[in-house]
Amino acid sequence: MKFTKYLVAGVIGLSLATSVAMADYDKGMKYYKRYITRTTHIKATQMLKILGVQTPDQMKALFKDNAKPLIEKLKAAHKDKAVKAVEKIIKKHKLKDLEDFLVGVAAGKIPAG
Repeated sequence: MKFTKYLVAGVIGLSLATSVAMADYDKGMKYYKRYITRTTHIKATQMLKILGVQTPDQMKALFKDNAKPLIEKLKAAHKDKAVKAVEKIIKKHKLKDLEDFLVGVAAGKIPAG
């Protein structure tokens, strides 16, 4: 009986941990759509091409030092509106959420639309 209780508690705990991990991706997608897609009309897959990113590790590297490498690449591509949008996300919201979203896209988790 105790084993069953522990098993059920473990399953519930694992499902909660999984849903919390998804929340970061979802929040990041919301911020991306609100600030970047609306102002620049750049979809997430196009952003990967602009940044020259092919793997999730390359995307994670762009978020080092408060996303300065990401901002520099966008400036080099003359995407000033995107730079302002990313800076607004950094200022108003969590940069980690945007990072989770873009790393997810780089890993192949392409959002609908």
